[in-house]
Amino acid sequence: MQMNKQDKILITGAEGFVGSALGVFLASEGFTNVLGVAGTRQGVDLGDDADLGWVFDLNPDVVIHLATRLPSKENCLDYPAGMMYENVFVTSKVLEEARLGGCKKFITMWDSSCYPERQIIPYKESDLWEGCSHWTKRYYGNSAKVMMEMTMAFATQFPEMTCINLISPEIYGPNSGFNPKKNKTIEAAITNIRTSQDHDRDLTISGSSKLTRDFLYISDATKALYKSIVYAEESGVYNISEGIDYSLKELHEIIAEQCDFEGKIFWSEEEQDIQERTCLNISSAKKELQWKPLVSLREGLEKTLEYHDLNLTTKYLREDSILQR
Repeated sequence: MQMNKQDKILITGAEGFVGSALGVFLASEGFTNVLGVAGTRQGVDLGDDADLGWVFDLNPDVVIHLATRLPSKENCLDYPAGMMYENVFVTSKVLEEARLGGCKKFITMWDSSCYPERQIIPYKESDLWEGCSHWTKRYYGNSAKVMMEMTMAFATQFPEMTCINLISPEIYGPNSGFNPKKNKTIEAAITNIRTSQDHDRDLTISGSSKLTRDFLYISDATKALYKSIVYAEESGVYNISEGIDYSLKELHEIIAEQCDFEGKIFWSEEEQDIQERTCLNISSAKKELQWKPLVSLREGLEKTLEYHDLNLTTKYLREDSILQR
């Protein structure tokens, strides 16, 4: 079911990192009827019937639901019940309200930590139910998988609505929050290397340098959402990523090189109870969504580092501030 640029598009979580970038991109592509809805901090609670009804008076043709709780360390370990409840409760209400309003296409985005702890690298979409997520991401992973199944159930019972679920690794780039509580690997690495450089110190990292992660640059994430709006004709689940996994040692070496960091980076090589490897197979998105990543990690890091240096100043270095996914 192809859409056109006059269709009414609703973005929830529109003031977040991905949502705000998507709104700008859609405007640049000539979409003329895009409404962005902020979150609870701005006074819009999609779990509240009055707010939900007010938002969906628009009767959007496309809903891009990004207003979910992400699997940060804080959410997963300190507030797992609240995170799981909100992801299931709010997404269910938004999905049903979208259907009642005649929505033609419902799109969500989930974090790749929903995949099983068991290493099936690179993960294919068919691997989702091959086991439970790592215990540190268990409740996020279960809520994400349940809601992906919910959208597919809706698409089965109500075939007039196409449901697309995108699964991504860590998304990075300019305008990212650089908040240690949000558990971003790239942000933490840039912050610590720049701070060590500013204070003429070596950098010691507690953890394994052999852990691997894949990443996705923000413009590639927004283009995947755009392709889902314009080209997706059948409901499904699609991985989006650069499709390459990097060791944390390699990641830090690239950033150190781009920073002209002359100090040394020491790894304590301590064992950590976290997922050892993540990497997504993106062949389905390439085939079905006509999407592929265009920004390499090196290029994306250069742009992110430029944004960091123009907008952020680090004040101190905490030895425990490397928060790894």
